[in-house]
Amino acid sequence: MRKKSYLLSVTTMAVVLVCLALPGCGQGTGGGRASEMLGEHMKFGTYQGEEIEWRVIDADDESGKALLLSEYGLDAKPYHEDFSLDIKWEDCTLRQWLNQDFYEEAFKEEEQEKILLSESKGFPKYNTRVPGNDYGRLERETQDYVFLLSYTEVYQYINDTYGEESDPARLCYPTEYTREHTNVKLYNDACGWWLCAGGRGYEGERHCPCAVSVHGAIVMQEKVNSDNYAVRPAIWIKL
Repeated sequence: MRKKSYLLSVTTMAVVLVCLALPGCGQGTGGGRASEMLGEHMKFGTYQGEEIEWRVIDADDESGKALLLSEYGLDAKPYHEDFSLDIKWEDCTLRQWLNQDFYEEAFKEEEQEKILLSESKGFPKYNTRVPGNDYGRLERETQDYVFLLSYTEVYQYINDTYGEESDPARLCYPTEYTREHTNVKLYNDACGWWLCAGGRGYEGERHCPCAVSVHGAIVMQEKVNSDNYAVRPAIWIKL
């Protein structure tokens, strides 16, 4: 897996769209076509009347699959509808919504057939622990069709700047629907966005989710029932 700058190319976007329509395109038998799509943008599915634009952030030539991250914040919802000081990704209502309501609404049957059930244990090199404390970044470690990136995946796929520092590369902007019909919080037009998991507290096993702030910093967010953060889904698809 490798990172690449995410510059939008009109020409390559057109190639990607054509590629999706061709049987067997990107299957790993065409000289590494899947990895050549890294950093490009593509349209796949629709939500609230708008085509969903995705960024290709990982690709595997051997299996012919790619990891897509929504370019924009598609909605704004709580991580968990009921306030809790201890909620895991596997139990939160946002995960349920992504894999049921959003999945059914955003993707046609033929598109759903391309979406792969996946799980991730993240990237240990970005998962530091504080000596003498049971503390570490959590991963989703669940099987999902639609999910959110974890703390270590943001480091791997977007930018490895220290999490608490603001980073323009992590900034996300809302769709027109999100801007006009939700309670998303904005700063210079950018919105914060949820990550799929957070970290263990210094005391006990309390779990708090992480989010990327409106300034591009990764923060712990204890107010899990806040609807000020955008939802920026990710999916693995078969090309």
